[in-house]
Amino acid sequence: MEKTAEKTNVFMKIVRFVVPWKGDSVFEIIRKIIFIAGLTALIVIGVMFLTGQSEDKADNDRNDELREMYSGVGIDLNIPIEKLEELEKKNPEVLEQFLPLLEVNDEIAGWLTIGEKGSGFFIDYPVLQTTDNDYYLTHSVDRLQSRSGALFADYRNELTAEKQSANVVVYGHNMAAGTYFGLLPRYFNYDVYRNKNDLSYYEKYPTLTFSTLYKTSTYKIFAGILVKVNSGDNDFLYHMIHNFSTKAEFDDFCAEILDRSTFITPDVDLKYGDNLITLSTCILNEAYGVGCEKRWVLFAREVREGESEEVDVSKAYSNPSPLFFDEYYKARGGKWEGRGWKEDIIAGYNQKEED
Repeated sequence: MEKTAEKTNVFMKIVRFVVPWKGDSVFEIIRKIIFIAGLTALIVIGVMFLTGQSEDKADNDRNDELREMYSGVGIDLNIPIEKLEELEKKNPEVLEQFLPLLEVNDEIAGWLTIGEKGSGFFIDYPVLQTTDNDYYLTHSVDRLQSRSGALFADYRNELTAEKQSANVVVYGHNMAAGTYFGLLPRYFNYDVYRNKNDLSYYEKYPTLTFSTLYKTSTYKIFAGILVKVNSGDNDFLYHMIHNFSTKAEFDDFCAEILDRSTFITPDVDLKYGDNLITLSTCILNEAYGVGCEKRWVLFAREVREGESEEVDVSKAYSNPSPLFFDEYYKARGGKWEGRGWKEDIIAGYNQKEED
């Protein structure tokens, strides 16, 4: 009985230390309220952190499963062979590796890969496409609510067996863990924590692979820009351009990109008729003096028929004066000093089209 009474007394002392009690002074009541509020916030943050960690692990595990399905490793573990044969008959033009993925989600439109597995830099995900640019910001490939979302192509892009848009725009979240497009900003050589002449990530990974449901292509990266959109602040609406009706339109679009690119790649020339891919993610690091409406965008062009996939990265150099937006200059100083690239990068730039 004495031990029970002793435990009760200890418990009551703890309760009275934490909970406002009759007879407490105003100071004591305020102290206890602050303590309770702080403890509650700590518990909520802890729960959110653990929940986030659990979600991230589940998301990573699921992406590993999808990669196995795409590579063919896990096909027989996921979908019966009869179902695959049915899918093949239904989609005769679709590449074989996509058939099991279409059973997971028929809005899968492609697959994007950059880097090397085990290298510390590896982007390897399916690309979704639906009727808007909002759904896959908050939903996974399994159509489940997700803070990571998924990589997805702009709904206005054409990705059919007959036609592919001249500029395919792919969006993805800049995840702190480095997943999805969380590694793309490593190409940004004007980071305040790095030497602007550090082109190491471009030099290691100057190409990417993008597969639609109908073909697989290598693309050579030719530019990366820090840009602000929908503001009127020296913005560049790269995500609104998907096709080019004239050479002048293509040339002007590429010139806008190269003016803004933080690095220049003379070994990757551009020519009207080239297919481009645009990878877009938000910049959230306040060290850049930017926020969520600012984007880091990487551009690449498809390797032409008969062209080598190799890139002479030794020719690449840091743009001495990339064109940023006004807010960047206000926060960091400086101004645009003019074009830092040679116009022969764009074939026939400023030349009139022949009739």
